[in-house]
Amino acid sequence: MSDGELAELCEYVRRLRAIESARDHVHAYARTLDDPDSGTVTALFAPDAVLTTPSRTVRGSAEIRNFFESAFVADPSVKRHFIANVRTAWLGSSRVRVQSQFFFTGSGAGRSALGWGSYDDVVDTGGDRPCFVEKGVLVEVSTDLANGWPDGTSVR
Repeated sequence: MSDGELAELCEYVRRLRAIESARDHVHAYARTLDDPDSGTVTALFAPDAVLTTPSRTVRGSAEIRNFFESAFVADPSVKRHFIANVRTAWLGSSRVRVQSQFFFTGSGAGRSALGWGSYDDVVDTGGDRPCFVEKGVLVEVSTDLANGWPDGTSVR
């Protein structure tokens, strides 16, 4: 193996390690939502990260923490999140784009819930730990088992 081939192989392995680290980070986020704590979930983000949902965009640790504090108070149900259909793309340097779909089940306040949607994330894997620098969350369906979801629900 030539020096050039060895260098190319080392770079390939470095990218694969970064991609797997980013993929694992998305799964860590889902596990964190299953045991909701605003401090723990905020620690998954870079200090200057951007979190985008259809209703708003928040920037930086303080706004992201406030977002999750409010979300956890508004919906205290116990949930389990599942990640599926993960696609990754190397963006260069130490950044990886991870697009995935999620499904959740939940219970609380006399109801059982289910829903799904998608994540569109950019994870920086270059530091001591991976962190989200951008996170997009789109909840497509969130309902309870009694109501189900209406016909004609737009699902991509």
